[in-house]
Amino acid sequence: LVLEMAMSYTIIKYYVLQLLHQMFVSRSEMFQVLGPVDPVVVFPGEDAVLPCYLSPDISTGDLEIKWFREDYRTAVCLYQYGSYNFEKQNPSYSGRAELFPEELPRGNMSLKLKDVRRSDHGKYKCVVESAEHYEDALIDLSIRALGSQPSVSLHSSGGAEDQLLCRSEGWFPEPAVIWTDRDGNDVTSLSNTTVEKDSLGLLNVRSYIPVTQESNIFSCLIRSVLPEPDCGSQLHISGDIFHGPSGWMVTLFLTIAVTVAALAFLVIQWRRMEINTVMMKPSKYTVCTVKEVGLTAACNELEFNQSYFSVVQRCAFIKKVKRAIIYSSWPLMPLITADVILDPDTANPALILSADRKRLRKGEKQDLPGNPQRFDYWSCVLSREGFTLGRHYWEVEVNDDWIIGVTRESATRKGGINFTPRGGYWGLCSGYSGFCALTDPVTRLQRSGLHRKVGVCVDIEERQVSFYTVESRAHIYTFNDMDFNQGEKVYPVFR
Repeated sequence: LVLEMAMSYTIIKYYVLQLLHQMFVSRSEMFQVLGPVDPVVVFPGEDAVLPCYLSPDISTGDLEIKWFREDYRTAVCLYQYGSYNFEKQNPSYSGRAELFPEELPRGNMSLKLKDVRRSDHGKYKCVVESAEHYEDALIDLSIRALGSQPSVSLHSSGGAEDQLLCRSEGWFPEPAVIWTDRDGNDVTSLSNTTVEKDSLGLLNVRSYIPVTQESNIFSCLIRSVLPEPDCGSQLHISGDIFHGPSGWMVTLFLTIAVTVAALAFLVIQWRRMEINTVMMKPSKYTVCTVKEVGLTAACNELEFNQSYFSVVQRCAFIKKVKRAIIYSSWPLMPLITADVILDPDTANPALILSADRKRLRKGEKQDLPGNPQRFDYWSCVLSREGFTLGRHYWEVEVNDDWIIGVTRESATRKGGINFTPRGGYWGLCSGYSGFCALTDPVTRLQRSGLHRKVGVCVDIEERQVSFYTVESRAHIYTFNDMDFNQGEKVYPVFR
């Protein structure tokens, strides 16, 4: 009896251990596939990155990664056993769809889609399979194109009633058309709108509304259904049009109106070009003289052409080099830029700095001494010099994956930092998840072409930092009301 009980106990113990082992193995095979909640928005011709990640961020070495459109018939991208499988790929994505192989060991399965077309618009599914488990995530790719400025003209349909025609070309998705009368009342219900697709798959819009003498001012507004600038046109219909012979009078009226509008447009453009030309030329100025009494500085009179822009006579005394910097009121371009040198004592051990301390790259983790100033988790580095007053500008050459901005001296640098204004960081981020300002929550930004050089301008007195595309001199984003203590240093930060 004792022997039978011992054998039964051994058998039960064996099956319990087997069950626990199977549960452990099964649990280790479990993972989640995560994608963004918001759609990825791009314009035709740009490159798009559809984010997709594993949670936890395990290696994808033994997993199959598949990207499909919703129909599942052919793959957008198929990655199996450590290599691409092009045999089952949809031909329209050949040479345009790829993963980031160097990121796969970290659980990043994001898809890069090159030269996006209107036909790429829609939902994509990121599918990950193991021998025991299957998960997927749905990512929405939104292609948008803003059409031409609406043009309004008088249209005769051959009937008893004249009409106004509002037309615009090159939209996607289909925009909304809104008509208003002279009092701002919405009269869209009186209109008739047609939409046609062109050879590129973009949409051309035509909207007609009958003309009456009682309401002789009409505005046509064509608005994207997505949050973008509206395009509108207005046409005043003279009461004379409704009396007697109107054909040649209408033609003459419209010709004069178009001619006057064109001349006004040319004058405005000429003035803008003239102003830009003057701003691009080096203006004459006399150098600031520095009186080393505390942090004060005195400026000599500046010689600028006051008819184009005024100058703020502001000098900032830089204690390290003991010189003053002059800035104009034009926010994009200070006259003298800050010389930013990276501080190796703050660099994460996985960052490699160049000999001149002006460039960085990710590499193997180094064995470096720990200190309170060093980032130990985020791959970040600060500049050597911080700013306590004045207005400073520098430019950064970037690649596809970066974070740049500023941080206050008291912000934490250890562990998983809160890279938002609340955590003492103000910056932009570009990477696999898109282009955004690191607010809380993040502010998605529209990428106008590739940003290869970004300008940063921080104004300590105004407590704001602005970012610009250097190539086009276009404003990207501005953080206002930066929170830091009086006299606290503000440092450039890079990742």
